[in-house]
Parts: sequence; structure tokens; C-alpha cells
Amino acid sequence: MESTQKYSESGTQLLDKARQDLINDMKSREIGAIVWDLSSVGFHYIPEVRVADKDGKERVVRVTGLYRYDDVLYLIEEDASGVSVDDYYNPDSEVKPSVVTLTEDMAAKDLGDPQGREGFTTEGSIEEWLVVADCYFEALAEDNPPM
Repeated sequence: MESTQKYSESGTQLLDKARQDLINDMKSREIGAIVWDLSSVGFHYIPEVRVADKDGKERVVRVTGLYRYDDVLYLIEEDASGVSVDDYYNPDSEVKPSVVTLTEDMAAKDLGDPQGREGFTTEGSIEEWLVVADCYFEALAEDNPPM
């Protein structure tokens, strides 16, 4: 029993460190949010996490970005959040981007406080967060400057 508890605690510490490393990286790049279009980016893995719905039932959601707000990192759920790269380009004169990065100010203005809002979550296992972290760095490789 004791070894199971130590394993669980070390997993929690590793997850906290991974999240903090992502927060620090986003801060160093002056990124408040990053949004990607899962239909056009060439990720090696589809970022998905298991979350509990309002009734406590588990469901799997696809992650379409990260939002750093008040030093907390939120996963942006595809469809449920209402956040999309479609909101950040003019289809009449621009090519649709695969990835959009927002400065902290712009992200706060556009996305607001995600605490308790549908479509934003901090849930997920260490394995799921590692896939999201991989997708974050792949998205950065798309080389779009912050808006």
C-alpha cells in the first residue's frame, strides 16, 4: 500500500512539473494561448484526455490548444470551448492557419476566465499531458508569430 501511495505521489509531482515547464515555456515566448486546427496540423498523436462530465461520467475530449491564465494551464476542448483558429483570420483575404498563438493580453481579452467554464479543463493523466506537450512543441514548429 505504501509503495502505491509513493508511486501516485511521484506521478502527481511529475505531472505538476510538466505543467509548470509548459507554463514557463509559454511565458518565455510571451504566449497566453495556442490554438491548433486538428484537421490540418500534422501531429504524431491526437491529443485527447479523459474528463468527468457534470454527472461524473468519464468522456474523452480532443484538445485543440492550451490557455495559460493566472499561472494555471488549461486544455482547450475541441467544439465545447467555442475556440477555433477560424476566429483569427480573414477567410476572404488570408489562408487558414493551422496554428494561432495569442499574447497573454489578447488571450485574456478573447477567452476570459476559464475557471468553471465549459470547454476548458485541467484534468488528464500524465500520459495524456505528455501527448499534449508534444503537440504544443509540434504546433510551435508551425512557426506562426504571436498575434
